[in-house]
Amino acid sequence: MRVLVAGAGYVGGALALELARAGHEVIAVRRSEAPLEGCRTLAIDLADAAALAKLPAEVDQLVYAVGADGRSDEAYERAYVRGLAGVLGRVQAGRVLFTSSTAVYGQDDGALVDETSEAKAEGTARFLRAGEALVQALGERGVVLRLAGIYGPGRERLVRMVAEGSARLGSGVVGNRIHRDDCVGAIAHLLALPAPRPVYVGVDRAPVLLDEVYRWVAAELGLPPPPAGELDARARDGAGRRGGGKRCVSDRLLASGYVFRHPSYREGYREAIARLRTERAAG
Repeated sequence: MRVLVAGAGYVGGALALELARAGHEVIAVRRSEAPLEGCRTLAIDLADAAALAKLPAEVDQLVYAVGADGRSDEAYERAYVRGLAGVLGRVQAGRVLFTSSTAVYGQDDGALVDETSEAKAEGTARFLRAGEALVQALGERGVVLRLAGIYGPGRERLVRMVAEGSARLGSGVVGNRIHRDDCVGAIAHLLALPAPRPVYVGVDRAPVLLDEVYRWVAAELGLPPPPAGELDARARDGAGRRGGGKRCVSDRLLASGYVFRHPSYREGYREAIARLRTERAAG
């Protein structure tokens, strides 16, 4: 299978490597010129129309996993609309998978959210919805995967917050997350399905209050629970700005046959916790 991974960064780069190791022909497009082992690597600005001529005209599968390089409207429009439209105009693919975000759901009252829930995005998330529309216009060839907060190797801030004493209990906010390896696994799984649904929510099986996660991490580190107080600004922004956030569920992905590599934060954070223990033991 010939696969183009547009946006071979944190998630896309790991996906490209996994697909290449499985024997697929992979063209990886990324900002960095550093090559990915086993892949044909192209350093291209996908928002540059002239540069798109370097892309292949036809592939079996196209994964668009580009991330915005800032939080401005311009950065989001460039990544999720202009860049995507340019790639779709250049490359013919048997299937196109677009990695979107659960940020398209505006619910902030702790409600359960799945693929049937209203996605009425505001702010920069409206550009994600515009990108989704471009992919859904492809009909059966288009698949959208809405990913929750991504963590994994190199993204272990929550564990370090608990260890360093900056985590706070009492926010009442729900956190939704998915490990980087499950982002990769879910994408590969959906590429292999003969007839995938048009939209999937990519989130682990434990959408729980951040308090529960903080308490568990503290116990694993042999620390007392964090004190009560105001939620860290970045954590609040990621989980729910105004209220209790939302509880995203991945029943459709599970029903499709996907088996989570890290079903919850417990499995997902264990490696980071073990690494931190080693650091602390070494002084």
